[in-house]
Amino acid sequence: MEYFLQLHGNLPLDAYPVLAARAEELGFEDVSLHDVLFRRPVWPVLCDMARATSRVLVGPNVTHPYLSHPVQLAANLAHLDELSGGRAVLGLGRGSMYEMVGRTNPATLDGLREAVDVIRTLVEGGGGPYDGEVFQLRKDARLHFGTGRRVPVYLGAMGPKGARLAGAHCDGLRAAAQWHPGYASLLKEHMEAGAKEAGRAADEVQFVAENWTFVHPDRELARREARSLLATFLPHLGAPLAFHEVPESEIEAARAAKRDGATERLAEISDRTLDLFMAAGDADDLRAGLDRLEAAGHTAVSFSGQLGPDTSLALEIIGEAIAAR
Repeated sequence: MEYFLQLHGNLPLDAYPVLAARAEELGFEDVSLHDVLFRRPVWPVLCDMARATSRVLVGPNVTHPYLSHPVQLAANLAHLDELSGGRAVLGLGRGSMYEMVGRTNPATLDGLREAVDVIRTLVEGGGGPYDGEVFQLRKDARLHFGTGRRVPVYLGAMGPKGARLAGAHCDGLRAAAQWHPGYASLLKEHMEAGAKEAGRAADEVQFVAENWTFVHPDRELARREARSLLATFLPHLGAPLAFHEVPESEIEAARAAKRDGATERLAEISDRTLDLFMAAGDADDLRAGLDRLEAAGHTAVSFSGQLGPDTSLALEIIGEAIAAR
């Protein structure tokens, strides 16, 4: 099994290169940074992480092409690939929190496919013309630097249509909130079906089951604080909620906790729901979750977020768990 690490943009600035270097020592294959509005800008931090490492892939997971044009993403990606000695990787998705800047979410799967085309063309040394419905390039549009390497592109998606697009058009799918193999396996099937429809072999694309992670030797502390984190995202998970039949009462409790400050309602989020979407608890919880995913045929797992009350300690706990496998 391969292990990936996705950090979020709420850590101290100096923590990122230290954590990336340690993740490389612990055997992770990939260290990425989540691109979210009002958090740290990913590209300068990724450059810091690239300088601190020599083997792992580094890149945004995920960034999105609607607040930053694909040409800007391509330029940043090409710069990162050159700086890292050919270790850049790109995760691309629809984006979120558009309402915070007065916009509705403009993202479509067709637009994401076009963005992948534009970014790949430019990073690999090509140029226009490109005449998409959403994104275009003139004939003379091209970057004036870069390695020309084919950088791996993963789609970040949580629905069947996105999974099929990833299979047909990308190097893989990174699906968030997948600590239980049930819905993850469904998405993997859709990804592989998309690959087959595009004339590709299933082993040409990689499915990465990503989970939000919150671990600590004090299991009850970790699970209590993990509920608060999950409450932020739970009402917005869409299809996985229906698939897993998460009770509406728990979703409403999460809303109330975050919207109204009714933190006492966090206790209404059940252990079952917590364990569907988060690797929350201690080392035993980590091992049990990894066993479940491996038994279901999953071969790549990404640990995401702050990781625990103490990020460095949590990374060591994760590292020990994967080293023992």
